Amino acid sequence: MKRRLLSLILTAIMLLSAMAGLTGCSSGDGSASGKVSPKSEKKIGNAKRDGVEIVIPAGTFEKAVNVSIGIADENEIAAEDGASYLFSPIELTSDGGEHTLGETVTVKIKLPKSVSEDDYLTIMGAYYNGERWEYILPDAKAIQNGYLQFGTPHFSRFAAVKLEKEKALDKYAETIASQNVTGVQPSEELTDCFTQTLDSLGFTDETVQGIIMQKITKELHSSAAFITNAKNGDIGDIAGQGAELVAEAILKSMNDKVVIEKLKTYAGGATSGVVAAALELYESGDYKEASKEFVYAALDVIPAAKLGKAVVEATKAGVQMWQKYSVECAYNIYLKENKGSDGSVPDDSWLVIFNNMGSGLDFMQREYRTAYANASGKTLKEIDADKALRDMLNNQIVNDIKRSFMTRYKNTSAFETEKSRIKEMLATFDKYGLLSWNKLLGFPVDMEFASRIDSLMKIRENILNLVGGDRSVFGSNDDVIEGNLAEAIYKWLECGKDRAKFYDWMREKGYLFSPKETIGYWKLVRSFENPENKVTPDDEYRSYSLSGGNGSYRSKVTVLWSSYSNYHDGDCVGEYVEAIATSSQPKAEYAGGEKATLDLSIIPNVSTEICGHFDASISGVITPVNHDRPFVSYGTNQSMYDITEKHTRSYLWIAGDGHANYFDMKVTVGGEMPSGSENGDKVYIIVRFSGGLAGYIETAYEYEWHKS
Repeated sequence: MKRRLLSLILTAIMLLSAMAGLTGCSSGDGSASGKVSPKSEKKIGNAKRDGVEIVIPAGTFEKAVNVSIGIADENEIAAEDGASYLFSPIELTSDGGEHTLGETVTVKIKLPKSVSEDDYLTIMGAYYNGERWEYILPDAKAIQNGYLQFGTPHFSRFAAVKLEKEKALDKYAETIASQNVTGVQPSEELTDCFTQTLDSLGFTDETVQGIIMQKITKELHSSAAFITNAKNGDIGDIAGQGAELVAEAILKSMNDKVVIEKLKTYAGGATSGVVAAALELYESGDYKEASKEFVYAALDVIPAAKLGKAVVEATKAGVQMWQKYSVECAYNIYLKENKGSDGSVPDDSWLVIFNNMGSGLDFMQREYRTAYANASGKTLKEIDADKALRDMLNNQIVNDIKRSFMTRYKNTSAFETEKSRIKEMLATFDKYGLLSWNKLLGFPVDMEFASRIDSLMKIRENILNLVGGDRSVFGSNDDVIEGNLAEAIYKWLECGKDRAKFYDWMREKGYLFSPKETIGYWKLVRSFENPENKVTPDDEYRSYSLSGGNGSYRSKVTVLWSSYSNYHDGDCVGEYVEAIATSSQPKAEYAGGEKATLDLSIIPNVSTEICGHFDASISGVITPVNHDRPFVSYGTNQSMYDITEKHTRSYLWIAGDGHANYFDMKVTVGGEMPSGSENGDKVYIIVRFSGGLAGYIETAYEYEWHKS
């Protein structure tokens, strides 16, 4: 018995020793150490148990080294005024003496239980630069799980701190001001995509198009959503965001008297469909479906592939780089260098600056190459194999950072003015509760806090633009106006993508006019398919099939040629993605103003192995009254949305982000039938099935108006 007990004890000791080897040796107070190999990832410490840990990727060091997490003396380096430590400062060291690292090391510190959700905006990391603490914006998702987490390209002293609200907001104002001042005007290639879209929608007058483009350009200048999608290289999301920008810009332009007068001069001509509808929306105050209709119309004509590549190429480092503390550290070093009148510094000074960024620069370059690969339909491996292309893309990031540093330095006065404006706005937001955590919950969980705050300011601007910039619409004095604007921002966040619901609320509050209505009902007279439905011809790479109609649809894409697969042994020949979609039949009659609903479903049938990413979708729309060509969208169709408001897009699809991520969808969508004026007026419910690369099929249900 004793021998067995001794054996169990020895086994337990060996297991504990092995576990310690996986995470390094820990003393229990947060300090820890471990041997790090250049060939494998290593975690040292345990944040859940001891309060702190670091994750060191493979390639961080050129040789095997010992790395230590030390606990620094709080009294040796005191926290600054307006800041307090949440955990004793730590010091990261290696016996190799390296300061700049080959890869970014993740630092994770456990937050005390006393931290509440409303403290999140005031919690930051801190890096000691030898003279003072520099604050690091936290990872939003990690902080919601009880940890402060950030990446570092250096070993030094770090701390988790809680700042006074005013000090924290000053940091966020500084970051957003840097983004706004250093952002660049969109490239010619990028603006061409939007002018092409406006031409296709019928906004061909130079003056009108110029006013709309000014509003699009303003959004592109610092759009967080565009930057995020560009970083991923996701052409679909970029195109969707582009269509939304076009729709919002058109609606905002309806408040411009010059636009209205110009539109009136050529309404009724060859391009009058969308123009006449825009005038009608403006004059009646009916914003209910305007945004969704214009988005749908823009999606039909926006050059998605061209736009995706142009956005990625224009974004480069991106204004959001100022949220990375390695960039702020590098900028502070730049400020100490001797500069010319244009802000330039000698080449050897740039080498010092970029060397200090270390893995932070490598990460930004790799991120850009990955997005470029996605937008070009290639893999990162293929991009990196082309040394000239790889070097060109890396240099674009370097040059973009140089330009941003020089722009911020040369525009110090503009930067300070913008920072003051943002601080004043944040103080107003804080006063009316917009910075409380329950309001920031309206954003995606992993959206960084600086981007959330920036979005709040843009939402406020969008709401004001809806009423022509007239703040008096919201009240008679500043307190009432800002209070009502805050309520409108709450509602915008609550409604999400459903702009129709938000516009309804604006009308109920009296901020927008209510539309006129008539009495009668619609009667179904026939259904028919779009005679231009066409399957895409086979090419040397893929074959396509497309069939169905009147509520039942099918498409298939099959790979015919591929040299290799990134996802399994062999090539991809013979692999396929099939989509089967259905729609219920609409009712035989609808009253004016009644909600029409369709039960939509779409199911993928995918080969066992698949390297391609082939999407398909199904959606429903309702045309305006007397739409002369039901299958041609003039930008005025009403998209049908999920009646439960859980599914926020106007269509169902089968392919998600990531390889081989296919799924079923089933949603009941609905939209309000308009009202006719005279007997015989017509309206159409359109079901559109897109087989992606295979082509599309459209079914129209034609209704006639009968006056009650």
